[in-house]
Amino acid sequence: MKNCFRYITIGACLLTMAGVTGCADTDGDGEGTFEWTGSENPQNTSYRNPVWEPSLAGGTVFKGASAFVAISPETQWAAGLDYCCPTLQSANLMDWDNNPQMSFTLNTMGKDENGDPVEIPGSRPQWITSPITKVSADFARTIANANYWMIYETATDNAFGAASASSGRGPYTDQGQFLSAEDLGCTTLKAPHFSVVASTTNVLGYTTENGSYVQQLNIRRNQAPTLKGTASKVASAGFSEIAIMRVSASDFYLFGTVKNGDRTEIRYGRSNSLTGPYADHAGVALTDGASMGDLLVESGSEYVSPCNVMHVFVSESGQYYIAYNATRAGQDKMPSGFLRQPLFVTPLEIDEDGWFTSTAVKTGWTSPRFE
Repeated sequence: MKNCFRYITIGACLLTMAGVTGCADTDGDGEGTFEWTGSENPQNTSYRNPVWEPSLAGGTVFKGASAFVAISPETQWAAGLDYCCPTLQSANLMDWDNNPQMSFTLNTMGKDENGDPVEIPGSRPQWITSPITKVSADFARTIANANYWMIYETATDNAFGAASASSGRGPYTDQGQFLSAEDLGCTTLKAPHFSVVASTTNVLGYTTENGSYVQQLNIRRNQAPTLKGTASKVASAGFSEIAIMRVSASDFYLFGTVKNGDRTEIRYGRSNSLTGPYADHAGVALTDGASMGDLLVESGSEYVSPCNVMHVFVSESGQYYIAYNATRAGQDKMPSGFLRQPLFVTPLEIDEDGWFTSTAVKTGWTSPRFE
């Protein structure tokens, strides 16, 4: 049965542009009827990339209990305005609020104008000696009253710290340093990626000068995480900033950032096990050094150097979306001097054999919307 409404003739042209089918005003009384066939406005079927500006460089995006949460490392979106790991929230991955919240609790003492002791809000953890440059977080639903965990690195400490919260937006309580390059017998320790696999398996990914590794973590309320089992090497040096996605009990994807000249691109491999080996489409293992995986996201014309895969999400309809950073060509920093790498969310196409079609960083209207 058709849904018909009455309208004034003077608005007929506007309604037609919006996807409305009109019924002619044959009586000349200035009125008629139209049949609503659905809107063709881009905002109803598409969304705009980048989805968050000016920057979420080194940040993370994850699905909480009721909303998506993004967390940035330390930043100055406006020169002189410091943020210590601010958090943002979204209902759909595409529309983010404009009210960032500080994620760390009050954990540093200072003095007020009278010289009296006072707690400083949103302050950096006390153990670090340089700014936080990368964060990764996920929803650990089985840890009562500490369901959200963030792992972070700093510019120069070559160590990871951890923080926990009862809400995705925080505040996060710092649990201190729990892993260093020295602990692993390495020189460098970078790019933490924390993910909860199959609801109960807590996995840490990281990169050293020898390659990228994954290892399980024990996490408990009010305590720093501890390593569980042994580390598994999943990629050789050059394949960094790893992120893991589990599709089924026997199908896993490993995503990472790879250099290509003076730019970067996102590549990936597949495995039938969480700990690998991960291989490219030709079957060459990423640990061999002969393969950097298959191309997934490359530079576009306006934005280049895609990097820092934060998460790959799957919609209810089975559509894959990848969240990552990219840099506007010729504008790699904000006026504050901090990196300018907005957040992109790009839909991915996958073939019947489970391999993705490569794409490029694109701005403007993007479809389909995440549902």
